[in-house]
Amino acid sequence: MARGRRLKSYLDYENALGDGIGVGYGQSYQPWLRAQDVKSRGNRSIVFGLKTFRNHHLLSSVESNFFYLAEFNDSVIDIREQFPLFPLRLTQQIANHLHFQHPMVRGVRGVPVEVLNVMTTDFLLTLRTPEGGLRYKAI
Repeated sequence: MARGRRLKSYLDYENALGDGIGVGYGQSYQPWLRAQDVKSRGNRSIVFGLKTFRNHHLLSSVESNFFYLAEFNDSVIDIREQFPLFPLRLTQQIANHLHFQHPMVRGVRGVPVEVLNVMTTDFLLTLRTPEGGLRYKAI
C-alpha cells in the first residue's frame, strides 16, 4: 500500500481540511484516515460503495460488517467513514470532563508532541426519515 498521510501539526490539519480531507459528502468525501495511514495487524480493507460511488477505507472487520449493513439499508443515503471530530477544543473539553487524557500526536520515538490528535468516529450516516427529512447518526 502507499505511504500514509503524516498529520503532525496544526498546519498539517489546516492543509488537509483545505484539500477536502474529512469534509464533503457522497462521492466527493475523503476520509480523515485511510487504510494505508494506520498500522495494524487487523483486517483493513478498501471497499467500493454503491451508494457513494467511491472507495471506503475500513480499518477492521467489524467496520466492514457494519458498512455492508449500512450500504444495503434503504434509509441510509450517505456513508462517511473515519469522520473527524472538530473542533479540537470541544473534544479536549469532553476528554477532560470524563477524566481522560486527550490523544496527542506521537513525535520521535513515540514521545508526544504538544499537538492534539484529531479523533474520528467510525461512521457518519445520513438517513432519510419517513417524513422525507434528513437525519445524521454517528457510529
